[in-house]
Amino acid sequence: MPACMIRRMSMRFLSAAIVLSGWLVMFQSGSFAGEVQDMDVIARAASGPLACEIRKAVIGEAVQLTGVVSSSVALSGQARFLLSKSGPSGASNINQGNAFDLVGGTETYVSHVTLNLRHEDRIVIEFIATPKDGVDCHATANLEF
Repeated sequence: MPACMIRRMSMRFLSAAIVLSGWLVMFQSGSFAGEVQDMDVIARAASGPLACEIRKAVIGEAVQLTGVVSSSVALSGQARFLLSKSGPSGASNINQGNAFDLVGGTETYVSHVTLNLRHEDRIVIEFIATPKDGVDCHATANLEF
C-alpha cells in the first residue's frame, strides 16, 4: 500500500475519532440544553392555561438554570430569561429571548444558562412568558450561595 494512501486513511480515521469524541463529551457533560436532568423548581407562576417555571440543577461548582413553559391548551408566544449574578466569582448580566410553540398538555425548555458559583454569590432570575393573547406569566427567584 502506498504511503500517501496510508496517510489519507489515518487522517480520515483521526477526523472521525475527533468528531465522535466531541459528540460524546457534549451529551455526557450535561451541557446540552435539551437534556432532562434532576432539576428543582425554584419559582412557578401561572396565567390562565400558561404556566412558567424556573428550574435549577447544581453541577459541581456551577448552577444550571432553565426556563420552562407549559400549557393545557395550544399556545405560542415569546419568553424572556433575565439573570443578574454578583459576588466574589464576578458579575454577569444575561438577557435571553426565545419563541415558544406549545401543544396542549406539554412543556418545553425555552431558555438555559449555566453559571459558575462561589460562596456568597447571588443570582436574581426573572422568567417572563407572553403568549400571543398578551397575558404574561412572570416567575422570579433569588439564589444565594
